[in-house]
Amino acid sequence: MLKRIAAGFLAAVICALALCSCFGSVKDAEGAELIKKARSAYKELNSARVIMTNTGTGEIEQEFVFKYDEKDILLYSYKGKSEKNEYAQYNNGMELFTYQNGEQSYLQKGENGFVLYNRSSTHPQADEGLILYSPAAVTEATVTDEAGVTHIRHVYDVSKIGAQAESGEVTGFSADYYFKGDELLYFVETTDTLEDGAAKHYAYKVEITEKNAVEKVENTVLALTEGRK
Repeated sequence: MLKRIAAGFLAAVICALALCSCFGSVKDAEGAELIKKARSAYKELNSARVIMTNTGTGEIEQEFVFKYDEKDILLYSYKGKSEKNEYAQYNNGMELFTYQNGEQSYLQKGENGFVLYNRSSTHPQADEGLILYSPAAVTEATVTDEAGVTHIRHVYDVSKIGAQAESGEVTGFSADYYFKGDELLYFVETTDTLEDGAAKHYAYKVEITEKNAVEKVENTVLALTEGRK
């Protein structure tokens, strides 16, 4: 993943890839069948926790938790940080709490800026776009078997996906997916950037856990602010 954090939650590349993920007459890249199954399965989940770990530091930098209620309204929480930003958000379908770099805001349903998500119009991180796949932008694709685990690697053309970093210029982007049978174990997004003339490398491991097992979505904003009093 990009070194990232933004009010739209994850990196700008996520949105770009989600928008590009229209297959139409575009030829599928190698490994497409497994990836598309995983995308569909993720979209059908009633709840899950998504953990994003910086592989360079071993630190969890972003976490997204969601759950649909009995009326298919989406409840979600997010928390994340980067070198320059810290962000958290909680939406229970009636209230929206947001925290960014020391500033906190609150909105109620019906107020300008409040967004209600449900099954038919869900949050980008609860949708299939979380698991990246944009065949028109793939420049290299390989599938290998590694001790019973299927490793699919896609290298992307950054000019086609409009990838952006928190600072500097994106020079490379790739996604590696690891499957056991049809089950997606995790995937790793890797971004290369050029910042002030220096080449930098960022890699994030994304794990989808607690599938259909999230009992409660905690208010991450209140937890964050109360914990600092």
